[in-house]
Amino acid sequence: MALYYGVSGMGTATSNPVDDDVCVYDWSSLSCTPEDSCSLQYQFGDTTPSQACRVTDSGDTAKTPQQFLLAFAGDEAGTDAKILTKSYYKDDDYELYNYHALVDDLEPNTKYFYKVGSAGDAKFQSSVSSFKTARSSGDSSPFTVAVYGDLGADDNSVATNKYVNSLVDEVDFIYHLGDVAYADNAFLTAKRVFGFYYEQVYNKFMNSMTNVMRQMAYMVLVGNHEAECHSPTCLVSTSKKNQLGNYSAFNSRFRMPSPESGGVLNMWYSYEYASVHFTTISSETDYPNAPSNAYLTNRTYGGFGDQLSWLEADLKAADANRDNVPWLVVGMHRPMYTIRSCDGKGAPNNEYEALNVQKAFEELFIKYNVDLVLQGHVHSYERHYPTANGSAVMDGVSDDSATYTNPQAPVYVIAGAAGGPEGLYQYENPSSPDWLVHMDNTRYSMTKLSVTPTNLTLSMIETATGAIHDEFSVIKE
Repeated sequence: MALYYGVSGMGTATSNPVDDDVCVYDWSSLSCTPEDSCSLQYQFGDTTPSQACRVTDSGDTAKTPQQFLLAFAGDEAGTDAKILTKSYYKDDDYELYNYHALVDDLEPNTKYFYKVGSAGDAKFQSSVSSFKTARSSGDSSPFTVAVYGDLGADDNSVATNKYVNSLVDEVDFIYHLGDVAYADNAFLTAKRVFGFYYEQVYNKFMNSMTNVMRQMAYMVLVGNHEAECHSPTCLVSTSKKNQLGNYSAFNSRFRMPSPESGGVLNMWYSYEYASVHFTTISSETDYPNAPSNAYLTNRTYGGFGDQLSWLEADLKAADANRDNVPWLVVGMHRPMYTIRSCDGKGAPNNEYEALNVQKAFEELFIKYNVDLVLQGHVHSYERHYPTANGSAVMDGVSDDSATYTNPQAPVYVIAGAAGGPEGLYQYENPSSPDWLVHMDNTRYSMTKLSVTPTNLTLSMIETATGAIHDEFSVIKE
């Protein structure tokens, strides 16, 4: 059993992280406050002294480990920890270092304690944390996953962020379905329109989730908002566009188990946890008519490899292993079926690019009997009946639509209402295709996936209250 452990260190790091938004200019003292952690650091685009106040980027605080992240890394045993250092962006005042350590020879479903930092100076070490390794492939014990997409780190995300941070003892790991931090949207607020805030917002998100990231696996997949920085400051800087384009921050800050599963970076990969084979794919790149995700930069992204050949091989192997691992779950960002991108009869169209996703992936999902597809991108919750080729397949669906027994097509769920900065999507005249069971675009929410070898139960939970507003089960007999 192996586990990936990530830690970041940078010029703006502190043991109790302070974001630049906390720093303000005090005219009475002609300095930035709080003085022990903030200083005046003008950058292009700053229009006020307070905007130029940033976390101090020198001294001992720059050496303190922070932004911890755990993720699964496969089952290959080895002899020691292998450490890789990545730094994808730097300028005159800032450079972020991401340290990826692969720790193997671990026992499955076992609690381990750890700390990271300088081997020679305790002052530059983290506090002690703990994590539990994954259950072995084929383990029949129940487990629970927190599932959501489109979160970010602004006011809309507060309820979900707080709720997820409370789940340390309630779920086994987290599955974030793309649009992780919305760093590319930082410039859309008045305070940040002209400055360079891409890294600050990404760091704010990572800091805000450290409580859970350091104690359980935080699995991510790629969304459109991971593609690049396209703020005014980035658009006029070739260096920033080069360093922050083609999903570079996303692929450097995280390390998913692509080497162990034959995938590519964090773009596509798979792993097994107990009774589920999880396959993660990129709905953003590397299939016919994939979206460009280049906003005003006129750049070409993707080119990571032959995703569709890898996907077919992965699904084929998983489908052949049902006796040991009965469930096959796919995660991707863009939905194939959504009322935001379909015609009156429920057939996907390209108003929101669902048709291109369907053409690329649906045939493989049906061919290899995918059980459940988890998606984000649309800022709402949707639950569908088993669906194939644009139509609901009602075999095994109970009269109250709460139970799908031995469904004959994949079940699709959209969990994109976690709280992104763009808010919940408001429909004027939403359609009602025959595959739609329930839609909720009024509450910020996440989905809890509870698993046994014969049952998948999905619960849509309002994160502000903890109330369940939709729940159903997929049953294998």
